[in-house]
Amino acid sequence: MQRIIGIDIGLRFTGYGIIDFNERKEIIVEGGVIKTDSSDDLHVRLGAIFEDLNQIYKKFSPQVTSIEDLHSRYRNLKTAIIMGHARGVACAVSSLNHTPVYHYQATQIKKMITGSGRADKMQMMKSVGLRLGQGVIKNEHVADAFAAAMCHKMMSESPQ
Repeated sequence: MQRIIGIDIGLRFTGYGIIDFNERKEIIVEGGVIKTDSSDDLHVRLGAIFEDLNQIYKKFSPQVTSIEDLHSRYRNLKTAIIMGHARGVACAVSSLNHTPVYHYQATQIKKMITGSGRADKMQMMKSVGLRLGQGVIKNEHVADAFAAAMCHKMMSESPQ
C-alpha cells in the first residue's frame, strides 16, 4: 500500500487529498481545504497553512507528496511570488515530515485524469469523483488535490 497526499496550493484555499493505493484500488483517506483569512498578514496566513498541513502529515503519515507546479503565466508577478511562498511552505512541511515531493504541471495532471490538458473545473470534479467512486467531488480544490495524488501514482507506474 502507498499513501499519497496531493496538494492544490493556494493562499486563500489550499486543498489536500490523501489516497491509499492498494494494488489497483484507490481508497480515499481524507480530503479537505485549509482556509486562511484574506484580511490577515501574509506571514500569518503562511503560518496557518504550515500548521494545518503539519497536523495533517502527523495524523495521516503520507509517504509521498504530489503538488501542482506554479503556472508559467501569472498575469500578476506579485501573485506568482505569493504562490511561490505558499508552495514553499508545503514543501517545507513535506521535508519536515521526511516525505519526498513530486511536482506536476496543471495541464499534465488534467490530461492524466480527464484525457485533456485543458479540462475545466467541473470536468475535473466529475472525473476525479467517478474514478474514486464518489460521484462528483463537490469542492474544486479537493478534487484538484486528489487529482495530483492520482497523477503521481500513474506517473510512478509508467515505464520511463
